[in-house]
Amino acid sequence: MIRPLLVCLAFALLAFVPLVSVAQEQPPAPDTPKVKEYATYDALFDDFDKRRKVLITQFERLQQKERVEPNELRKAEGELMALDHEYAGALRMYIDNHTGAKDLMPARFENAVTLSRLEDRLQDAVKAADEFLKNHADSDLAPDARFVKAQTLFRMPGSEDVALVALEQFIEKHPERQDANAARMMRVRTLLFLDRVADAKRALDMLIKSDKVKGDEDARAFLQGQLDALDWIGRDMPAFSIKDVDGKALASADWIDKPYLVFVWDTTSAPCLGELPFVQEVHKRHGEKMPVLGISVNESKPAFEQWLGRNPDAIKFRSAWMDRVEEGTLIKKLSVSVIPFNVLVDAKGKVYRYDVRSDDLMRYAARLAK
Repeated sequence: MIRPLLVCLAFALLAFVPLVSVAQEQPPAPDTPKVKEYATYDALFDDFDKRRKVLITQFERLQQKERVEPNELRKAEGELMALDHEYAGALRMYIDNHTGAKDLMPARFENAVTLSRLEDRLQDAVKAADEFLKNHADSDLAPDARFVKAQTLFRMPGSEDVALVALEQFIEKHPERQDANAARMMRVRTLLFLDRVADAKRALDMLIKSDKVKGDEDARAFLQGQLDALDWIGRDMPAFSIKDVDGKALASADWIDKPYLVFVWDTTSAPCLGELPFVQEVHKRHGEKMPVLGISVNESKPAFEQWLGRNPDAIKFRSAWMDRVEEGTLIKKLSVSVIPFNVLVDAKGKVYRYDVRSDDLMRYAARLAK
């Protein structure tokens, strides 16, 4: 019986997903206990299913609290991650020790899916997906395993060429599946990772003109917005001259021959606060080679300064305030309409990526800072 703890389709993005991802950096997992051996896959599944439900209930209760300390959430996330590590170990032991068992198919599938949830085990997830496909290529779960493999490769910096092949093969084999749309969008992002901007534009344009999108005005509008954003790539970054919150002058000319990041945000916006850790990490890892400029569009400069006073350690990069409706500002020159917003500028003063966030931001920043 196939009873996956988390079915592969849970990993599929929505039919049309943005060209950004919002996955947070995973907390360190506690030490994994010694792996227990199980006689059947059902027994293994039932044990971990019960334990996962307990941890998920605890995590959901934490999220519902009015005040919760970040370390409490990180501890709960770490416990869930540790369970996944243990689950993967138990699945591996079961597969290796029961080579003739009739329930190896769900065990192999679960192993690939579980490993794909663990950032430090992505290579193993790809191997597990390949193992599943080698042994069960004609099963109903084969398309899901192909998606797990393609999506996992997509998440691995340095594997872009292989990821592109896997995504294209998945789309070709399973063009009508719902997760094929997610694969198509990952393909666009992979082409951008490979700096194949023209190919990414063509892929988006084809998707916009496809029969499925023609009948969905929301999807069409979203994808057209993504295509319009790609038109910014390669343009000259608009010149600017501002004063930061400390009253020090800063101009784009100060960063000639240096790549840099401009982050537009508002401290009252939950999505912006969710984006802030990624920008902080860019500054921490690459700030010397690639400066970061944060531009607050809070309702007023005093409101932003008051937030900084309450959160003195919240940001380490240079920051300024800007009126979001005033004409002639950098905000207007960049046509910023949605926040959070990031624009990456290369050392030649050209827009390298426009409106990019989260994990994609980290990948591009590492490349620009080299």
